[in-house]
Amino acid sequence: MRAAARAGPRHDMRRGSRLSSDYRSQQYVVNDWRGHRLSAPPRGQHWVQTGNDYVLVAIATGIIAQVLLNN
Repeated sequence: MRAAARAGPRHDMRRGSRLSSDYRSQQYVVNDWRGHRLSAPPRGQHWVQTGNDYVLVAIATGIIAQVLLNN
């Protein structure tokens, strides 16, 4: 069984967990997702850059739906 991908500088973010309050401000939201080669976020979600990684997050709850590691 494969270990769950963990994102962020401290590797403490994973799918299904809540995004750290450190990254809940607008400055981390990726508005130019095409320029970062990310897929279009579904309605109610947005991409957030966490260090070198990206997480797809539910806007209302902060729950992480997807983790993209930028190794």
